[in-house]
Parts: sequence; structure tokens; C-alpha cells
Amino acid sequence: LPFIPERRVKLIAFTGSRRGASFPVLPTVSESGGLGYDYSSWVALYALKGRPRTQPCQVLVYTEALLAEALAPLDDVTVRAVRALLPGQVTCIILDPGGRYAPATGDQPGAVGLRAPKMEGAILLLDIPLVATSANDPGGPDPAAIEDVPVRLQGLGPQSLDVGPLPGTASAVLDLRGLGRGDPAVLIRPGPDPGDVRRRLRSTGVDLVHR
Repeated sequence: LPFIPERRVKLIAFTGSRRGASFPVLPTVSESGGLGYDYSSWVALYALKGRPRTQPCQVLVYTEALLAEALAPLDDVTVRAVRALLPGQVTCIILDPGGRYAPATGDQPGAVGLRAPKMEGAILLLDIPLVATSANDPGGPDPAAIEDVPVRLQGLGPQSLDVGPLPGTASAVLDLRGLGRGDPAVLIRPGPDPGDVRRRLRSTGVDLVHR
């Protein structure tokens, strides 16, 4: 991305089925004459890991602007609840009415698992959403350190970024899709501190139930 303003890289087209939000004036390959062409890095992510295309992936955002963009089309109750939880160790399943994150939704379009981890350093300069899945074999244990990542996966990507060992507890997962119609939040996975999640939601007037 830094090379684009310097004209060291020339953007030609998006390879996906729709234009990207980061460069909305850039056409797709299909619009440029390659009718029906649809291939994106999201497809490669599924293929490299061997993850069934029917399963959703999470979308990570690292900046306030990207988080605000994801929440913009949602109702006030959902926005307040997400704001109380993120950034943090929570994956919020929210509605995606515009289908912006459709390639990450698997066989359940219309919703997305959104994460905004608390991070420091250069990664905060990433001003595009990232599609992510855990660095393990399908059904395998979640790695806590880079040496726990299966060798097969380590060799597939162009780079491996080691930011140190993780705490070893997966994030909480909450289904917030029903908040706009008055339903409670649904706890799907407890995460490291379910009590804190409950307190944060209660501060916004939202109840939490277990699935």
C-alpha cells in the first residue's frame, strides 16, 4: 500500500466479485472484461488450510475507523454493546446487511464474526479488514506459540510473524444479531472472563444468556 502513492505499484483491478471498500473506484476483473472472474485471497485462505468453504471465518479490524465502518449500518443497541466489548478478547457475531464481508460468512450470509483485538505497534497501521482463521489443522488444538503451528501450515504462507506466546484461552464468542429486535446476547464460547463480558453488556442494558 505505501508504494501506491509513490506510483511504484499500479493497481489494475480487484480479482474478487465486487469492488473493494479501500479503493471503490477500482473496477473488478469481471467489469474490465473478464466476465465471471472471481478469485480473492479469502479463497486462498480456505484452500491453504483445508477449511470447508461452508464454515465462516472471522474478520479482524485494528483501527477505530474500520470498527466504526463495520458498525455504521447497525442499530444503536448493537453498536453500544459492541463498543462496550471491543477492542478486547471477544468475537462479536453481528449482522452484515450490506454483504461487505460476504466471502468470510461461509454458508450463512448476512452476518459476520467481528474482532478488534487490543494490539500495539505497527499492526495498528493496517487500515484494511483482515480475514483470519486459527493457525491449526481443521479440528486441531489452537496453537499458543509459533512452534505449535503445524509445519504444513508454516510453509504455506509467505511470512510468519511471531509476536510472542498467546495466553492460551480462546476469545469469547457472542451472538449479537438479535439485539436490534430486543433479544438478549447469546454466549457461544465463554472466553477468558465471562463475568467481565456480562458486566460490560449490562452497562449498556443488554442481557446475556448461554446457548
